[in-house]
Amino acid sequence: MSLPTAERRQHTPRDLQAYGRRYGLDYRVPGVSSQDETPVVRGVVREFAPRPGMQLVASDVEILHRYDSRSRAPTPLSIIVLLEGRAEVALGNESPLRLTPGMALSVRLQAGRGLAACQPAGQRLRALTLSLDESCLARLGASAPGEGADSLHAWRLPSPLRQGLEQALSTPLPGEARRLQLEGLSLQLLAHGGRFDEPAAAPRLPPQERQRLERVRRTLREDPAGDHRLADLAELAAMSPASLRRKFRAAFGQSVFDYLRECRLTLAHDYLRQGHSVQQAANFSGYRHASNFATAFRRRFGYAPSSLPPAG
Repeated sequence: MSLPTAERRQHTPRDLQAYGRRYGLDYRVPGVSSQDETPVVRGVVREFAPRPGMQLVASDVEILHRYDSRSRAPTPLSIIVLLEGRAEVALGNESPLRLTPGMALSVRLQAGRGLAACQPAGQRLRALTLSLDESCLARLGASAPGEGADSLHAWRLPSPLRQGLEQALSTPLPGEARRLQLEGLSLQLLAHGGRFDEPAAAPRLPPQERQRLERVRRTLREDPAGDHRLADLAELAAMSPASLRRKFRAAFGQSVFDYLRECRLTLAHDYLRQGHSVQQAANFSGYRHASNFATAFRRRFGYAPSSLPPAG
């Protein structure tokens, strides 16, 4: 998901191809040739090595054009943290997970089954990717997964850890102190996101149950402005409200109404880009009060809805 470079500049499809060859990723920019000089992202990505076998990549980029990526190298363990922006990821043919700020994704992959990701345009993306090789995992008392043990687990960052990461990026310590700071934060990420063998972390759902949950998610995605109630959605899923809350989060990495809010704000963002007013975008997206909408929008995107210019 990261675009490795230390310079703040614009990156073209050709740049992405070069990064992909180095890091085992295939990049695709829909509608743009790989040799095109059209800027895709603008910003900075920095790499750190908190300890041998451990790599931390910090990205702060503006997405100018949607791009997709797919990993093609085995991954003993990677933890991807989203601090700002949004992305969709999917493992194999499974349903995609939508990542929102404050979420993290723990990934273990064997060769031949890549993780696909999509980054929409028109947003600022701030993310961290912590990667550990097999030797580092062994030194930490963990082991790489065996054959067929691919894992994908979404979870929410504890507030103190998120604050620590934000502080380390905004006001880094000097010299060796910074490496120790990042090493400590990396170990905290590993402590929270490296446990794949706990049944509660990522329960396996029967296919029929997952299909019913997908029916709920599709209903929210296709009609985000609707007046959705938990009891009605639970009836649609043929399960109790409590089961729906628990199993929806287990399947998709976020609560029912967190997902609904994300759908509404994404829809509102599109309306604003089309030239609608803040009040109209709020109403069309299911918000009764523009003030509540503005607060949620600012929290989600990092800027006020009134500051978003229409698409040119």
